[in-house]
Amino acid sequence: MSPAVVKQKKSTALKGVALLSVVRWYNLLLISIAQYLAALFIMNDPSQYMNVVLDWRLHLIVLASNLTVASGFIINNYYDREKDMINRPSKTLFERLINKQQSIQLYLTFNFIASVIGLFMSLKAFAFFVVYAAGLWLYSHKFKKITLLGNVTAAVLTILPFFAVFFYYGLHRVDVILYVCFLVFVEVIRNLTKDIEALKGDVIFGYPTLPAIWGITKTTQLIYGVIGLCFMPAAMFALTNDGIIRFIPLLLASFMSIAALILSPSDTGHPKGYTRFNFAVKAVLVASILAIVLF
Repeated sequence: MSPAVVKQKKSTALKGVALLSVVRWYNLLLISIAQYLAALFIMNDPSQYMNVVLDWRLHLIVLASNLTVASGFIINNYYDREKDMINRPSKTLFERLINKQQSIQLYLTFNFIASVIGLFMSLKAFAFFVVYAAGLWLYSHKFKKITLLGNVTAAVLTILPFFAVFFYYGLHRVDVILYVCFLVFVEVIRNLTKDIEALKGDVIFGYPTLPAIWGITKTTQLIYGVIGLCFMPAAMFALTNDGIIRFIPLLLASFMSIAALILSPSDTGHPKGYTRFNFAVKAVLVASILAIVLF
């Protein structure tokens, strides 16, 4: 094998790894797990698991959801490259192995395939994925630059793949809606924390995020407030569900409250504790998804 061929293969492999980084493969994996667990433990009887395993339409929904979410990460990376060079330079340099032209091509290709899958299934599925893709683009292009609206939009868009499964099977459970509301609040907290971590780049490029406008101290107070709001759907969920899982949102909200004690608001220098708290919030999200098996 000639050196040129070896070099070309190595370049292709590196671009493949860079693409996995851009699309946040671990988030896509978590979304897939969440959708399958929801289909199996919420929308079906777990004892009839073979019906879920053999449901090709469900597998297409998961595939289309992943392609749409991946395209959302790609277009978000496309718009945020300069800012990310400040907030996470090493990772961004690696991801730049996928140039802007390739990013647009991949973005359009992923959305096209997801739309075709949706159209193959039904007009409702087609409309869902088209609207979802449009929402992800609007967030990256417009909404994320609008104070607070960007955080709420990001949280809703993150949770929306659940509804692809819910719409497919037909959802008629109030407790599940309350559980999803709890997850939305957790996602808002995670996005506010990420904004504090990315404050330097946001200020330089004029992104009007809450930490850039209010400062870290007031944004931290808002995080405390949203943690408090998490207890509302968590308590209502506990009252509407009679399984073991009824205690999970309350326990996770309490865990976040304790974890928030590590936060040290500071308007000068690097804010302490926020990276660790972000990991704690991510752990809450993962635990919330895995807890679906208890429904």
